[in-house]
Amino acid sequence: MSALRLSLVIPCYNGATYLAEAVSSVLEQDRAPEEVIVIDDGSTDDSGSIAAGFGSRIAWVRQEQRGTSAARNHGIALSTGDLIAFLDADDLWPAGSLSVRRELLEARPDLDCVSGLTRQFISPELPDEIRRTLVCPEDVSRARVAGATVVRRSVFDRIGRFDPSFRIGETLDWIARADAAGVTNEVVEHVVLLRRVHTTNTTSRLKADRAEYLRVLKASLDRRRATAPADAPGKD
Repeated sequence: MSALRLSLVIPCYNGATYLAEAVSSVLEQDRAPEEVIVIDDGSTDDSGSIAAGFGSRIAWVRQEQRGTSAARNHGIALSTGDLIAFLDADDLWPAGSLSVRRELLEARPDLDCVSGLTRQFISPELPDEIRRTLVCPEDVSRARVAGATVVRRSVFDRIGRFDPSFRIGETLDWIARADAAGVTNEVVEHVVLLRRVHTTNTTSRLKADRAEYLRVLKASLDRRRATAPADAPGKD
C-alpha cells in the first residue's frame, strides 16, 4: 500500500464562529492532511485572524466573494495532493474520519472516491428557544456530501470542477456528472462527517433552496438526454 499525499480545501465565508473548531478537528486526525487550504470567500468578520492563529499549519487565501463552488475550485487549483478532501468551515471531522477513507483509496487503485456516513448535530451554543425551532435528524446518513468524500485528483481532470453557476446544490451537480462518467465510489460504514445545524444554514433559505435544487436536477436531466442514444426512451 503506497501513501498518497492529501490536500484539504475549506471554503469559508464569515465563518469566525466555528472555523477554529473545524480546523482543529482536521489537524487532530490520526492521519492529518499534508496540506490544508482555507479559501476566504470575501469574509467581513474575524475569520482571517482566527486562521492566522494556526500559523504555518494551514494556508489562508483570500478571494472576492464568489460562492462556495468558486472557493472550492480555487482551493483545488492551489492544492498539490494526490487526493482532495473538503470540509465546510462550520462542520467537523470526528476521530478517524480521514484515515478510514484515505487508506481505502491507497489500498484500492480501482476506486476514484471514498465517502462515509454523516451525522447532524445542533450547534451546542444556541439557546434552547432557538434549538427547539431547528430540525436535526437523529439517524446517520449515507448522503454523498463534499465533507464526507475524498476524491482522487485525476477525477477532477476527467470531469471538471464544481459549477460556480450553482449557489447551492453544486455537490449534487458534480456527483451527477461523476456518475455519468463512470466514476467509482465506495461508502465506508463509519461516521466521517459531523454536520452542524445552526440558524444560518436551515429553513430560512428553504424556498430559494428548492428552486436551486430543481435547477440542478434539470441540468442533470438535460445532460442525460444529450448523451442518450437516439432511439432511447424519452429521447426526442
